Amino acid sequence: MDNGKGQLEKQNKKLSILYEIALTVGKSLELGAVLDDVLEKVLAFMSAKSGVIYVINYDTLEMVPVTYRNLSEDLVTDLTENKVKLGECMCGSIAQFDREVVILKGASADRRFTRESARMEGMDFYAGLPIRAKGKVVGVLCVISHSPYELEEEMLDVLRAATVPIGLAIENALLFETAKKEAESLRLPNFEGIIAGSRKMLDVLGLVRKVTDVLSSILIYGESGTGKELIARAIHFNSLRKERPFVAVNCAALPENLLESELFGYVKGAFTGANANKKGLLETADGGTIFLDEVEAMSKGLQVKLLRFLQDRTFYKVGGTEPLTVDARVLAATNRDLHGEVKAGRFREDLYYRLNVIKLELPPLRERREDIPPLVRHFIWKLNKCLGKCIKRISKEAMEVIVAYSWPGNVRELENSIERAMVMAEGEEIGLGDLPAEIAASSGVDAAGWSLGRIEKEHILKVLGVVSGNRRKASVLLGLNTTTLWRKLKKYGEAE
Repeated sequence: MDNGKGQLEKQNKKLSILYEIALTVGKSLELGAVLDDVLEKVLAFMSAKSGVIYVINYDTLEMVPVTYRNLSEDLVTDLTENKVKLGECMCGSIAQFDREVVILKGASADRRFTRESARMEGMDFYAGLPIRAKGKVVGVLCVISHSPYELEEEMLDVLRAATVPIGLAIENALLFETAKKEAESLRLPNFEGIIAGSRKMLDVLGLVRKVTDVLSSILIYGESGTGKELIARAIHFNSLRKERPFVAVNCAALPENLLESELFGYVKGAFTGANANKKGLLETADGGTIFLDEVEAMSKGLQVKLLRFLQDRTFYKVGGTEPLTVDARVLAATNRDLHGEVKAGRFREDLYYRLNVIKLELPPLRERREDIPPLVRHFIWKLNKCLGKCIKRISKEAMEVIVAYSWPGNVRELENSIERAMVMAEGEEIGLGDLPAEIAASSGVDAAGWSLGRIEKEHILKVLGVVSGNRRKASVLLGLNTTTLWRKLKKYGEAE
């Protein structure tokens, strides 16, 4: 019976360390901080004092010691200043030949340690494992003891399992660094408010950079709340027209007669109440840019007048007889299938082709989920000033649900939800209960089927299986009280 309890405790300890490592690698994309925390947890679990995690730089074919513990000054200096090459010494050999695991006793005497600093280190025990991601070795995990050490098979199983989330952390961090570099190369002075790290948004910004100074009309597609006006502003304020006006008008917000007079202006006496000449928005935008949002809402009559302007930059004021010519660049936007509107007879085909010379499609937020955490942090920082709050963070559970949510209202809905959550939050952290009800109640599993909630659920169910469903015993092993365990089971649909 005692032996069974001991086995159970070992199993629980294994699951707990893997759960902790999985949580750690999901906390941040700062590779140094993540691997530092992971190495500390691995060494504590194994009751070992020394170790190192290398990451391979395939540009230079070097083994970079990102984090290490309790190594001699000579070895650290050698590893950091004269980096080991792929294939060199023990760690380079493990990486190059993708060895499953290397375990040595009397390690410093092994000839595969070709560096003098390693031979002089006095390592009695060494375990080295390749770290893989997407079928490729991206690093090496090394556990070291300077005194006699016995490695249990169960500990080796944990080491093997731990390399999986570590590999994911390295892969994600490298992708993030690549995205950051690309974003830096694309960054222009006035991309204010645009948060982009996802491939789809980086592609959009790459196209924006190319079209800032072309004279052709641009049609911006995107669901409501995706940031079409932000993109239009980015195009204008990074163009040669940036010193001239940027004029935005929502075509769906005004009735037809008012929209016409607002766009084109009118002359005195054109209609009742026209007591003086009025300059229209097109004239105001001379030399600059006019942005026509929800352009599909224009009536057929206004579409004709807009088409004429796009053809020769000339128009007539309402009630006027003298043509006016202005140099205003037209950017249009829609959340509709404009080609479908043409087929339905609601939008002029010739105007569609005139507007759609260059097409920019903004992805919905659900297709750029990797941008959600930085967007959340941006909104917290921005709204702290407006709301007079001092919110410093958001809980893991709340962030998990936010990332998994479908966001039909896109970035605008996300900002409104964060504002509501900040108003509701009583401390320095936004919790799950501070989110709008429809979001808080949504599933915590993302599109890839991987989440912190899923890890926790599987861990709890495994422990329950070991104790044959006895919740009291499971709560003791999990370090939870029985009420908390019941609540978690209810949350995951496992409560009876």
